[in-house]
Amino acid sequence: MSKDYTIELFRSRPKNSLIYLILLLFSVGISAGIYAFGFNFGILTVMAVIGIPMLLYSVSNLKFGIVALLIFSFSLGFSKFIGKDFPLGVVLDAFLVSMLLGLLFRKWKKHDYALAKSPISVVVWVWIIYNCLEFFNPMGSREAWIYVIRGIAILMTYYFIVVEAVDGIDFVKILVNVWIVLALVGAVYGLFQEFYGLTQAEKDWVARDEFRFNLIHNWGRYRVFSFFIDPTLFGILMSYTGLFCLALIPGPFKMWYKLFLGLSALIMFLAMVYAGTRTAYAMIPAGVFFFALLTFQKETLMIGTAVAIFGAIIIFSDIRSLGPFLTTNSLERIRSAFKPSEDPSFKVREKSQAFIKPFIQSHPFGSGLGSIGIWGARFTPNSPLAKFAPDSGYVRVAVELGWVGLIVYCSFFATILIVGIRNYFRMKNHLLKSYLAALVAVVFSLVIANYPQEALIQAPTILIFYIVMALIVKLKILDEKSTN
Repeated sequence: MSKDYTIELFRSRPKNSLIYLILLLFSVGISAGIYAFGFNFGILTVMAVIGIPMLLYSVSNLKFGIVALLIFSFSLGFSKFIGKDFPLGVVLDAFLVSMLLGLLFRKWKKHDYALAKSPISVVVWVWIIYNCLEFFNPMGSREAWIYVIRGIAILMTYYFIVVEAVDGIDFVKILVNVWIVLALVGAVYGLFQEFYGLTQAEKDWVARDEFRFNLIHNWGRYRVFSFFIDPTLFGILMSYTGLFCLALIPGPFKMWYKLFLGLSALIMFLAMVYAGTRTAYAMIPAGVFFFALLTFQKETLMIGTAVAIFGAIIIFSDIRSLGPFLTTNSLERIRSAFKPSEDPSFKVREKSQAFIKPFIQSHPFGSGLGSIGIWGARFTPNSPLAKFAPDSGYVRVAVELGWVGLIVYCSFFATILIVGIRNYFRMKNHLLKSYLAALVAVVFSLVIANYPQEALIQAPTILIFYIVMALIVKLKILDEKSTN
């Protein structure tokens, strides 16, 4: 027996040596590439080695791809340390296109070409088609349209992929928990930034751009942004995710999970305060009020009352601090969110909207996709709209797509809310209803947030929003299956 084992050991050595040789050559190759082409070459190589197998597996396993893409979307903020030219957005698009091909292949094998039969799916298609027709807008730039439509048509396929993949409550729980845990990790790191300070690399990144520095460093302190691209995105993410955790607490969950949800909400709300995003502060009472009206149960009314009392104490009293966490600076910033008439940025936004209103009224189909903001400055720099800052998701749509597009856009949100409310009152499974009520409250808070901010244009928020839309559709179907 010993002799046979020795023979096998010697036989295996050439194989092991070959593996070690391949790894050595690979390491030397990466090192040489980094030396010749820079640090980005090494990162791209490692991402290709890890990402290509994951991408191929996502084609056959949509659930894996959905979760992988959600996790990846939380890491997009690291691009600020890598460089402007690093194609993280292209990686996201590649994942989506691959999963879409996988979805179409599965439907072809089953000879099932039907899409989700829901009013939400209809308005998604209407919105995609309307944006595609903007290609023929004579005022718009074709080059800008190509860049912008990618973020609309391709990203929206994520909704259809999630609708197709969700086939049971187990996967719903996975999606929800991955979302909460990722946001919680971001919240914890945001608190680390607040209490221990930004790293030198983060300070250097903030200081490299004057506009960015003025955005992040104000009120005598740095606004925390965790590992995301800016404090606005971070604050809004903390707000609606914390709201989601708070809304799940009355649900039929075990006590340890309720404690986890409560602690997560507390940590996220605290991180939200230090992000300094006024819009995020307003999302909480709006979402809680909507959730309390929708469910109208003893537990939810108690939560809503507690939030209302706590908020009123902060806003209308002259309290200067609440323990070691909420200091005068933080409390004053929260109060400013509920006193817009005293906010200089709100006055600037009012003047900007008054300036653009005549243009919107006289152009029913707008100026074309990408005609304002960074794309306008890049492709139509001589246009008077190129330097216009919308500071609102609805204003951007009204300018680029016209008041007709704004009607379609508002109908899109109205349909999601109407379907969600209707499904809630028609469902019987208490667990599924708890998820649905929390999700619809998140949608309502984001609809509110999209007025003072462009809340739905950046990942991971936009991907989470499409997941929420898909779950609003699928939870009703899963409820019917469980009832049957």
